Amino acid sequence: MVLGVLTTLLKMMCCKGRHARGKLTGLVFPICVDDLTSPSGPALLTKMLQFGQHLPDGVVVTSVRNLEKKVADGVKGDKAVLEVSYSGSVELPSRFFLKCNLQKLGAMRLLVATSDVCECEALFYHHLAPEIVDCLRTPKCFFVDLNSTTGEFCLLTEVLGFGGEFHTLKHRVRDAATLEEQLLFVETGARLHVRSWFLINSSSAVVSHMPRFHHTHRQMWLLCMVSGWMGLKQTVQKTVKGKRVNADWMTWSCPPELVGKEWELIWDMSDILTSLALERDMVAFGHNDLTTDNAFYWRDGAGHLKMGLFDWQQSCVNNVGQEWAWNWHFLEPEFLDQNEEAMITSLLSSYAKLGHPISRGKFLRAYTLGTIQMFVFGGGGLQLLMKELHSNGIFQTLVPNDPRCRGLDQDVDDQLREKLVGAEMTRRTFTNCCNIMRRHNFFSAWQKWKRTRSLDAS
Repeated sequence: MVLGVLTTLLKMMCCKGRHARGKLTGLVFPICVDDLTSPSGPALLTKMLQFGQHLPDGVVVTSVRNLEKKVADGVKGDKAVLEVSYSGSVELPSRFFLKCNLQKLGAMRLLVATSDVCECEALFYHHLAPEIVDCLRTPKCFFVDLNSTTGEFCLLTEVLGFGGEFHTLKHRVRDAATLEEQLLFVETGARLHVRSWFLINSSSAVVSHMPRFHHTHRQMWLLCMVSGWMGLKQTVQKTVKGKRVNADWMTWSCPPELVGKEWELIWDMSDILTSLALERDMVAFGHNDLTTDNAFYWRDGAGHLKMGLFDWQQSCVNNVGQEWAWNWHFLEPEFLDQNEEAMITSLLSSYAKLGHPISRGKFLRAYTLGTIQMFVFGGGGLQLLMKELHSNGIFQTLVPNDPRCRGLDQDVDDQLREKLVGAEMTRRTFTNCCNIMRRHNFFSAWQKWKRTRSLDAS
């Protein structure tokens, strides 16, 4: 893992901005919005659309304009809505959404690079998206490519009509969750999992192209461990720099059996997650980030809520129990405490109705053990966030679900608001992990896992 992270760092420092040829198409593709709005942009976009056979013979792109619509949510690169004109009649949209991966060097770009998010999204749209159009709606893709050496990435899709055809885009922290939406996530996520199981059982080669969770996250787990070493113990003890500060904001309560075992948990984390990802009867291709800001909603003629998904940057083959632990621990802890049982019951019922039943015990074991990733990563990250906010005199005034996260305070600039949102999101995830661990006896599942590993080794 260490060598892999060092190699990734070297690539980030030495290979950025080279406009290398793509892994999937062999084309030189745009690595930022300016590449398509420059004088050479129309010719470049013409080649991209021709590759996918979207343009009729003799028709070219004549102009590309950035509509300057603010696309700020998310952390993974340059984004824009583009307006395009053509030299002739086409059955193509006049507007496209563009996403690239050009970022300044920093911790977030390292996190992105070490979890293979560009490859995950590119391979999904290139290989699997056409196989699931009848069971799940996702933005139509017109071009996608990446270069693994440079980290360059480009995705060109249709524009989603938020506030028009679709409901206004929600944020996982700023907007409250509803049970109707979460049960729709359950239904949609289960349908996607069962479709991948069907493709695997029918000997389809499509799923074989999809990344595996224990491969995409192996380098990222080293960062999780470093984060945990730097602060998990202090976070578990509800301290900042070893001192009790604003205990009311620290809504988590670590299971007592885990207190003092932080180093052991950090050390076992990657092995636990790898073992879960190798449980063949529990792994399926999934989105792996089913949250409200990665979904678009609408109501059909009968008034039923419907949903599609975008942002496939964490999509991979993973243990479904671990995936649902990740999906749900972004919720407000009070919401998850109240609705977890109904959501689990609905999920297991959905799997059974779709012809792939999973026992409750097997699911709960994977779901509970799967919390360890965010327990280690979030616990360490919280300490860094709290220290910074405390040093700036802000942490002392924070409250759970702080209204400053929602943009209601005009005195809070965007940079500070993002830090407050990050702190609130991590407070929720760590609180939920601790609650899940207590409710479903993580300690017992962990000890059984350790005994099984010892038997396998011997």
